[in-house]
Amino acid sequence: MPKATPAISSKNLSKALFFSLFPFAKTLSLTQQIHARITLYGFHGYVIFGSRLTDAYVQLGSLPFAQKAFDCITCKNIRSWNTIISGYSNSKLFLDVLRLFSRMRREFVGADSFNLVFAIKACVGLSFLKDGKSIHCTAVKFGLEGDPYVAPFLGKMYSQLGALEDARKVFEGFPGRNSVLCGTMMKGYLKFSKELEVFELFSRMKSSGFELDAFTLEGLVQACGNILAGMEGKMLHALCIKMNLIDSNIYLQTSLVDMYLKCGLLDFGLKLFEEITERDVVLWNSIISGLAKNGEGLEAIALFRQMLQQSLTPDSATLASILLACSLEGSLKQGKSIHGYMIRKRVDFDVVNYTAFIDMYARCGSVVMAQKVFGEMPEKNVVSWSAMINAFGIHGLCLESLSCFDQMISENQVPNSITFVSLLSACSHSGKIAEGWKYFKAMTQDYGIVPTEEHYACMVDLLGRAGKIDEALSFINSMPIKAGASVWGALLDACRTHRRVELAEKVANKLLPLEANKASVYVLLSNIYADTGGWGLVKKIRQKNHMKGLQKSVGFTRTEVGKKLDIF
Repeated sequence: MPKATPAISSKNLSKALFFSLFPFAKTLSLTQQIHARITLYGFHGYVIFGSRLTDAYVQLGSLPFAQKAFDCITCKNIRSWNTIISGYSNSKLFLDVLRLFSRMRREFVGADSFNLVFAIKACVGLSFLKDGKSIHCTAVKFGLEGDPYVAPFLGKMYSQLGALEDARKVFEGFPGRNSVLCGTMMKGYLKFSKELEVFELFSRMKSSGFELDAFTLEGLVQACGNILAGMEGKMLHALCIKMNLIDSNIYLQTSLVDMYLKCGLLDFGLKLFEEITERDVVLWNSIISGLAKNGEGLEAIALFRQMLQQSLTPDSATLASILLACSLEGSLKQGKSIHGYMIRKRVDFDVVNYTAFIDMYARCGSVVMAQKVFGEMPEKNVVSWSAMINAFGIHGLCLESLSCFDQMISENQVPNSITFVSLLSACSHSGKIAEGWKYFKAMTQDYGIVPTEEHYACMVDLLGRAGKIDEALSFINSMPIKAGASVWGALLDACRTHRRVELAEKVANKLLPLEANKASVYVLLSNIYADTGGWGLVKKIRQKNHMKGLQKSVGFTRTEVGKKLDIF
């Protein structure tokens, strides 16, 4: 007798039909219709349907519906947990990620590399080191601390959150060390300015037969830039070319450009920049910022205009750099143009942008605009307060500067070292000796800030401008730190103003070993002799300067008339 074919139930047909519909769930409306049908047939509690619905909603960015679909699953598996956690992780809702991970650990026994990584990323995003260590313990419990997917994220978490010793233990305990883990360690060291550790790590990896790749070379190049090791940076650039790594890696290209500009090798940086065909915003930021920080404001502005022609949208870092360039050039019109551009493009202003505008307007001569921007800030921090205090100070408005400081204290803002540099500089420019001493003492006694050479230089300048040369010298001799070039330079300038020739010679002898390759000391001493009629000594000083091959920097000024910036 022939075997009977089993009947296909309507329930099985419905399941197959619903599965065939999921590829069409491209919109929220269609997904909700499918969801309704599945609920109508009572399949919404099945893990296979619930997970597919959760994933569909996650892909559409509709997390509330995804959560509802997930919660309806009666017996959840590891895949369904990973689906909902990934949705919150991709939306950077890190508290929800940790909430779900904790719930999973209570309701479900297991954990895998995927949900562990989601939880680790959340700890990094929230700077939750304690929770991160707890998740590390979970990874150890399930034997996943050495997983090639989990270990690099554990290393990244510890290095990003400053636990470098723990990051090193993860690195050394991982048998399959790779470029990702090595590069992650380097990034951690770089974040906390531990460049020497980067080179030591490279040395250890090289001795163990580790091969360099673009990721690790990027870290080494950044370390060279941070310590101004231009020669070593050039060697790494040559190695990148030899290994054929540079042409297609924008991150490595950007690191090399940034390194050259940090080291003052502008020609090399510009040449490499011109050779790069695919340029993103980060690369443009690197070249514009580097030129501005090297005092090449006009070149930075020209490149910014070229960037806009490429239909690229500048970000807050670009705008901060170009505002610095405008400050250097004293170009108020350019600065206002940038301000207008940001308003037209509806760029969200953050505290960095606001502070950059305050500094730019002040340096371009418009303290009124600086004050207006400061008043518009919805939230102020110590940097923005310090910038406004400095803005008043450089315009000789000492009383306004001191009043701004008092207002800062009344709003429970704690001043820092830079705040007091701005205050002391304001007192110096206005000859307010009593106030200068008051704030210099308050800095240490009331706020526990240890004075740096910059603070001491401000005090010497304050006393020197007021003609209290001997008091300034006595102050220098009583300093707990060794006086540097800025301190002796301030005193030498005061000696010229008040024609203290004999003391000027002694001060110059202190300053010359500190700035042996600068013509400015010889020029200033020569001018002191010239002011008192000592032309023989002037000739002698100029001969010394000539024999050393030093040249005085050419002085120039800029004047903005209409749309033109004249330099002469």
